[in-house]
Amino acid sequence: MRIITIDKDMRSGCVSILTNMSLKEYKELAQDSFAANGNFEGQRGVITKSAVAVRIRKRMQEDFCRGAIFPQVVLGIQSDSNFCGKLQEGMEYDSKEIFSGCIISIIDGMQRSNIYFKNFEGNEDRKIRVEFWVAENSEKLLYRMLVLNTGQTPWNTRRQIEVIYGNLSRNIENELYCNYPELKDKIDIYGIDDGKYRTQAGRYHKSSIIELYLGFSIRNVKINVTDELAEEYQRFDMMESIDKRDSFDNFICILGMMCKLDLAFSKYCKKSAVQGQFGVGKDVFGSSTANVGFVVASAEYIMGKISVERTEEVVAKKKERYQKQMNSILMELEKNVRVNEDYLSLDILNTRCLGLPKTRIGDEMRLLFKDAFMGMLKYDDIEEVSSLEDFWRE
Repeated sequence: MRIITIDKDMRSGCVSILTNMSLKEYKELAQDSFAANGNFEGQRGVITKSAVAVRIRKRMQEDFCRGAIFPQVVLGIQSDSNFCGKLQEGMEYDSKEIFSGCIISIIDGMQRSNIYFKNFEGNEDRKIRVEFWVAENSEKLLYRMLVLNTGQTPWNTRRQIEVIYGNLSRNIENELYCNYPELKDKIDIYGIDDGKYRTQAGRYHKSSIIELYLGFSIRNVKINVTDELAEEYQRFDMMESIDKRDSFDNFICILGMMCKLDLAFSKYCKKSAVQGQFGVGKDVFGSSTANVGFVVASAEYIMGKISVERTEEVVAKKKERYQKQMNSILMELEKNVRVNEDYLSLDILNTRCLGLPKTRIGDEMRLLFKDAFMGMLKYDDIEEVSSLEDFWRE
């Protein structure tokens, strides 16, 4: 492997290493990642069901065999910032030795790799271009992947969200329990194959967390995870959110507070006299409408509307006020569960929901909850409120 250039991406702090290596060396380095669909959860594997893709792949194979040069494959490397200090431009290195112990992912080039490996015999010594994108965490690699795919066949929302969640799921759970250790034995985030469903507070489906992350990223309650992203600005809003570590920390803070609020609501067991979706306290956050409404209201409270660019100092102060207010709300919930079993005012909430327009009822309910939770966050003297009735009415 010969290093052509080493460049630092000043925006993200990552390092790009452009190299030239033999196909044999590339296969030894990347074949395990290729077999694991790029070794990056959610990465699009080799496209097999599209007639157009089959024709393109056939043309690529013919071109490669006739000596065509393909653009560089991009391999993601998770390593610390000191990794590149031992490398120099123009020097030859053993790639297996240099990248030993590193997590390697194919973040751009699954289709090209397929052509390389299918035509390996007779081309073992042929030189190809490989770029290594060295990042300290998976979020930076995810950002790079989304950028690389912007000009290609667009991913629909489900694929984008699955990629985002697939690569952040471990980070989300780890960070959630790191920031809120008291939640570790009370929260369960489960997948569709786990055969579980919500029977009590603190239980969330992975798809619900995915929807919350999207709502947080675009700060909009009107989201549909099954539709394609028709408007490009939403795609880039997500990318910018992923690229900012502080933004991810804010999401973890909000998610932790939502879990605490869910557990606090669940202690109210008096049945609502008005028949509706929210019979008892645990039903409120069993609804994605309440979850999304809370997360979007919280994100907007801390970070401002999507077009607002608050400084880090302002965001930090807002976050501190948010945590203080949420702790006050939780204290009031804990206090009133013993003295005022109607504190949640579920009768009023159900009545409001029944009176909403039936067209796009989900969006209407999300907006109701967003406004209600924003009202709670902005009400400084929450202890003087005798119930949540006024907030549901807003």
